Amino acid sequence: MNPWILLVGLILFGTGCQTITYYTQAARGQLQITSGQEEIFDLINDPTKPEKIRQQLNLVSDLRAFAKANLEVDPKDNYRHYRDLNRKYVLWVVYAAPKFSTELKSWWYPIAGKMTYRGFFNETDARSFASKMQDEGMDVHIGGTPAYSTLGWFDDPVLNTFINYREEDLADLIFHELAHHHLFVKGDTTFNESFATAFAQIGVTEWAKAKQNPQALEDYLARRQTKGMVNQLYVQKKIELKAIYESLETEEEKREAKEQFIAEFRQQLNDMSLSDPRLSKLAILAKTPINNAVLGARSAYHEYVPAFHQLYQESNQDIGLFLEVIDTISKQSRLERDALLDKYVSKYEALTEKLGTN
Repeated sequence: MNPWILLVGLILFGTGCQTITYYTQAARGQLQITSGQEEIFDLINDPTKPEKIRQQLNLVSDLRAFAKANLEVDPKDNYRHYRDLNRKYVLWVVYAAPKFSTELKSWWYPIAGKMTYRGFFNETDARSFASKMQDEGMDVHIGGTPAYSTLGWFDDPVLNTFINYREEDLADLIFHELAHHHLFVKGDTTFNESFATAFAQIGVTEWAKAKQNPQALEDYLARRQTKGMVNQLYVQKKIELKAIYESLETEEEKREAKEQFIAEFRQQLNDMSLSDPRLSKLAILAKTPINNAVLGARSAYHEYVPAFHQLYQESNQDIGLFLEVIDTISKQSRLERDALLDKYVSKYEALTEKLGTN
């Protein structure tokens, strides 16, 4: 599909210069990605291309085949082409939240419905938009992303922004994006991203098992546990800060409580970095911005990850049955989904705590 045709359709749904400007940059960015692509098969078999790139592209082909045969998601024509964008990220994503709320601001898109982020193909545009959000009194967070899913509107290519990832990380990214192609619920960022994150983790675990490399599997699971610990800490902090805001009445009380909360969180990150060698990088994280948008963005990708892992276990680790269960849940109302997933988060945490004490 020509992205300029898509642009016309998008503008018909929107009003105002800001809408047109945003979708114009989106169409231009997508056109840049779709033009100049090379077929992976040709690159793999081209001896003039760097050996490292050829090996990585061959790995992508293997991951596509594994996803279809073992994870029951069909890659279709995604990741069959390669595009070098000559930059570090494909998108810069802006998240925003009110000064005294951890709920992310959402924007409506004709294809995806309401989403809690705004993506830009140019970093300067992203920072300009974030600055406008700040001028409106919002907390903001900007993050570069190496990949995104067009949800079937285009065939997503392999990009230079992630081609050099190590094997497990490349598998994680491919499986995450294919999860979006398999299942996407309009207007529910937390469900979509948490599902894709959990599905990718399950997929990488199965990939490592299939490769019959116990050490690689052990290393991956250890890294996953550490990252999960940190991500769930951010989720918990979002919940705690939300409760603080709801318990106070005046803006001054909320402002003081917010400042104290963030200062204490920074200290907690520093203390954790000193107490556990696996968490040494938290000292660096403690120096980065922490605000409502940061906590909200982290939570969107990880809040329901434990629930999906619990559902996978209760599906007897049968990926087909698991996907059927998730598909059924996806058809429920937002309130029903959230209530059910909250229940499974609690079950997962209770089981984890029980196993930890044995």
